Amino acid sequence: MIRYVSTGLPTVAAAVLMALPAVAQDSFLGQQEFVERCSVCHGAEGKGDGIVGELFAQKPKNLRVLASENSGVFPFAAVYESIDGQRDVAAHGGDSQMPVWGDYLIAEALERRNIDPKDAQLIVEARILALVQYIQSLQVN
Repeated sequence: MIRYVSTGLPTVAAAVLMALPAVAQDSFLGQQEFVERCSVCHGAEGKGDGIVGELFAQKPKNLRVLASENSGVFPFAAVYESIDGQRDVAAHGGDSQMPVWGDYLIAEALERRNIDPKDAQLIVEARILALVQYIQSLQVN
């Protein structure tokens, strides 16, 4: 299993804030990541009702209620860390069926793009940030 060292959420958050016009222009990227990587388990709308998720002993999380389960505040850092593998989640990594997407994405970036590992890491962080922002947009009141 490949592990990478994150530059940390403050650094990533600063980079995202500096790139807000680009993020607004490409807001569909997080949705695209979700459809390609998450919807098969979490469902097209993030309700935890994906077709593969039904096969698991532990049903995938309903991602639409993360904020409501956290006193109305979307747990941005916890979601990011759950996706990239920094945070152990019962349904992720180790004994679970959910892949550690940070590992997968870094391996993919290094293999397909043939770029410097630091650049690959930044690409992965941006992809995960886009995905987390999309999940945040799914929240219901």
